Amino acid sequence: MTTDMEARTRGEEGDVPTAVGDGTGEDAGRSRRRLSLPLVPVLAVLLVLLVGAVVYLWATRQEDSAVSTGDYAAALQAARSGVVDIATFDHLTLDDDLEQIRRVTTGDFTEQAVAELEAGRERITEYQVVANTEVIGAGVTQADEETATVMLLIQATSQNAVDPRPTIEKSRIQVTLEKVDDRWLLTGISGR
Repeated sequence: MTTDMEARTRGEEGDVPTAVGDGTGEDAGRSRRRLSLPLVPVLAVLLVLLVGAVVYLWATRQEDSAVSTGDYAAALQAARSGVVDIATFDHLTLDDDLEQIRRVTTGDFTEQAVAELEAGRERITEYQVVANTEVIGAGVTQADEETATVMLLIQATSQNAVDPRPTIEKSRIQVTLEKVDDRWLLTGISGR
């Protein structure tokens, strides 16, 4: 003899077993459908929000950068080495340092940089000044086929015979360059 519960679980005459109800007379399939009905509107709202976000991000994307990778690598290297060549000098090699300035600059900036070092020649020689400059960081802010602008963070270390302790100064500068005969040359330096 079987109990009422076993009959419902096994089913009568080999039927597929049915789920035991919760006493309300509703079967499990209907309650599962009822639980999934609120999920559909929630997913629809999320989909609409996602599509809206994608459209917004697409519409507000930035324009192409003014800096082209092909243009800036050589300009960046020229700015880094050119600044070191201009701002590094030694009282023993001033003539060579002036020639180096002429090699890495162009236009009015050549005359200006040479004139500044020449104006300090007497003091540099008298006090035996040695200045070394290193580039700590650099980045191209604008570059095309003809011109470039580079921001640099430099550290200048100077020593002299009066005070042998080195003086260290960090500066942020902006360097402008121009391409002359396939070489990037400095056309200006300004402090920032």
